[in-house]
Amino acid sequence: MTKLSLTGLAVYRRIRRRIWSKIWPEIWFGLLVGAVVGGVLVQPSFAEQCLAPSPTLLKGEDPYAPIKDRDLTPGENDTLKRLYQSLTGNWRATAETFFCTSADDPDDVDSDRATGQAKVVVDYSGDLTMTAEFYSPRQKSSHQEILHMFQSNNRLRIEHDTGAGDVELIDISGHTISCLYRRIVPMGKGSSRREFFFTLHAAADAFTIEQQLYIQGRLSSGQSWHFKR
Repeated sequence: MTKLSLTGLAVYRRIRRRIWSKIWPEIWFGLLVGAVVGGVLVQPSFAEQCLAPSPTLLKGEDPYAPIKDRDLTPGENDTLKRLYQSLTGNWRATAETFFCTSADDPDDVDSDRATGQAKVVVDYSGDLTMTAEFYSPRQKSSHQEILHMFQSNNRLRIEHDTGAGDVELIDISGHTISCLYRRIVPMGKGSSRREFFFTLHAAADAFTIEQQLYIQGRLSSGQSWHFKR
């Protein structure tokens, strides 16, 4: 949820790298939700507080365990095809992101808001690509976001149409896709364990993509993209 692999801003990345070089190794890509309204920093609006335990931990399960990936049923495959097609076209877009900038202070949050335009296309195989161009007044810079969602090989996958893009399905309906996926990223002599929760929800002439990133079982960042015709 970005890359949701739903996954950045050039200037924002530089800021994040400077901060995290002091506390954790560089993070994969900074994504996800909180906003700057009138120059006032606000806390994440759709997520738990920074550094909160992942939903997997709260259920007493292992956030490092392999995901339970599976093939789509024929009904789920048809549902995804219809949902993808309903999203095609041009959209007005807003992006809200937050990044937890401290390893021990949950109130230390860096947030941003951007606006722009997006286009969704579905290719002949039925796979979806969303391309968005955003501008952040706070950063005074533009950036591009690209999201790939696959289903042509009878699996929902994000970013990669291989096993590297596999997800664990939580919910698929005519209006919603919800899933989680996990990645282990080599970091020097060790590794970083990352768990992503991704949700796409569509309504009449609008849809939203949200993603939260948990690192070592704690909330690290989040993003929410809102699209309207």
